[in-house]
Amino acid sequence: MLSNSGLEKNFWTEAVRTTCYLINRSPTIALDGGIPEEVWSGKNLNYSHLKIFGCEEFVHILEENRTKLDGKSMKCIFLGYVDEDFGYPLWGPVKHKIIRSRDVIFNESKMFKRTVGELEVRRLLTGLKSSRKTYH
Repeated sequence: MLSNSGLEKNFWTEAVRTTCYLINRSPTIALDGGIPEEVWSGKNLNYSHLKIFGCEEFVHILEENRTKLDGKSMKCIFLGYVDEDFGYPLWGPVKHKIIRSRDVIFNESKMFKRTVGELEVRRLLTGLKSSRKTYH
């Protein structure tokens, strides 16, 4: 999932969390084709909320958090699911932080992919930072 999404390796925890979420909602031989989440909770599952990890999505920005000239939505990247609460965890590439919202529109036909040029620039900048010496 992580390599298909084009996200960097530091998102591995979200990929593992999403994998566990999906495994717990998939049939298993150990339960004779039963689904662990259904056995545990005793409820039938609904799969309509499942989305593609790393797809593009747009989150609504509340009116009190924007000015008149700001956009009403922000482009984010889907990072998975949350068991204990509502909403989806999202990565906001502009603000570089994970947010949670349930007011989102998914574009599953488009994945977040970094271009080769972006990756090369990032490697170059990382290399320059690590090669700098500080003198006291």
